Amino acid sequence: MRIGELAARAAVNIQTLRFYEREGLLRPPIRTASGYRKYSNSDLERVRFIRLCQGLGFTLREIHELLQLHRELSEFNGKTVMKAAAVREVVEMTNERLAVIDEKLATLTAMRAELTALVKTLTDGGPAVCPVSR
Repeated sequence: MRIGELAARAAVNIQTLRFYEREGLLRPPIRTASGYRKYSNSDLERVRFIRLCQGLGFTLREIHELLQLHRELSEFNGKTVMKAAAVREVVEMTNERLAVIDEKLATLTAMRAELTALVKTLTDGGPAVCPVSR
């Protein structure tokens, strides 16, 4: 598939794909005789994986590391097995991301409590108090 089709199927724009290529997240594609980029379904899955990771809050650097760890898969008795060191790195990165998420959840929970208290104060019929000056 050409770059336009890949972009459409992955729900990204063409510039995003070129950026992923420059950053090394997406391998340089095979070129046709006329110079068009030619992508495969594995490229589509890779772009979808990158977008999923971004949606989960991983940085491009972290996604690059995850993709490198994925390359470290090896064959063992006909099964795909990840090396122990790669597993530890993935677990460490995931735990770091979970800590960031927990921190954000705590902040959001506190913000929610503040906003709920503000709405309650303003709708209880009592004197309106400026939330900034209290």
